[in-house]
Amino acid sequence: MRERSRSILHVDLDPFIVSVERSLDPSLQGLPLVVGGGQAGSGFVAAASEEARRDGVRVGQPLAQARHLCPGAVFRPGSLDTYGRVGEEVTAVLLSASRRVERPSADEAYVDLTPDRSGGPRPVRDTEIIRDELQRRLGLDASLGLASSRLAARIASGFAKPRGLLVVLPGYELSFLARQPVSALGDLPPHLESALERAGLATLGQVAEADDDALTRAVGPLAAPRLRAAVRGEGEEPVVLAAPPASVQEDAVVRDRHTDADGLEEMVDALARRAARRLKPFHLVARVLTVEVRRASGAGQRHETFDHGLSGEDSIAAQARSLVTELLEPAEGVRSLLVRLSRLQSPTAQSPLFPVLRPAR
Repeated sequence: MRERSRSILHVDLDPFIVSVERSLDPSLQGLPLVVGGGQAGSGFVAAASEEARRDGVRVGQPLAQARHLCPGAVFRPGSLDTYGRVGEEVTAVLLSASRRVERPSADEAYVDLTPDRSGGPRPVRDTEIIRDELQRRLGLDASLGLASSRLAARIASGFAKPRGLLVVLPGYELSFLARQPVSALGDLPPHLESALERAGLATLGQVAEADDDALTRAVGPLAAPRLRAAVRGEGEEPVVLAAPPASVQEDAVVRDRHTDADGLEEMVDALARRAARRLKPFHLVARVLTVEVRRASGAGQRHETFDHGLSGEDSIAAQARSLVTELLEPAEGVRSLLVRLSRLQSPTAQSPLFPVLRPAR
């Protein structure tokens, strides 16, 4: 039986931090944006938009230098908590398409969309769903590459910028990779890149077709076979299977001290729905739902246990709102809210109302 070709999706969210800031404040679209500190603050650049990078702003620069290079930029301090929460939402979107998801960094992800049965167009359809969900739910734009190897998928997503999708069809991957410079390998050490260039091997295709002895002379006996396999998209580790969580928790700080009980309940509803979405890809139910309300004077908590488990956004949100009502009296002084789903397990079939009785022997 012929082995099925893998379908590996590379999701490029670069620059992730800038995209999150713009999703929270759409007025920042098109403006030079620097994240890492206020106009009068100190510190270093954590992220910069393309508009700011055109003026020479780079990640890791002192903010004072960034302000000198791009005086018209908007400076934002950023929020690690916010980026972490959005990053988990991104992972939840990806996991809804496949359990095999890797996040090497906040800016990118690999997703194995290889179909269970060959012959269907599902990887492309799943890719389009992922792109649309990232935009609809999180306001994030992504560049996407789909191919049978990580390398080809990552290069394809680069060609798809901005906000596009490039699919490398089965059978065309070697010719697609052959035209790329050796620098496209990404993690190729500079001394090996220089050695390949000195040997006249400037493209991945030239490396793939090089004589064994010539390639060994150029990069050494250890690197040569690894390099040849890499440029052919061979020998890659599979995208790992994500482990199910032991529990799922979402929390939020109440920044507006004048938020009333209805507004706080809406926040709890949103937290519960986010938690439910993180649970869904693993097909688990929660036996215990906990809500917590924190004030300066301390925290109040309520929880409920469900014999057959709880799942689904609507059900979890409704139960969370019901639990939190008493804790929000009074609504004044609430500083943060929390929703936790725990004692996670696979759903069990409900016992029949009228079990079939075995005849006595």
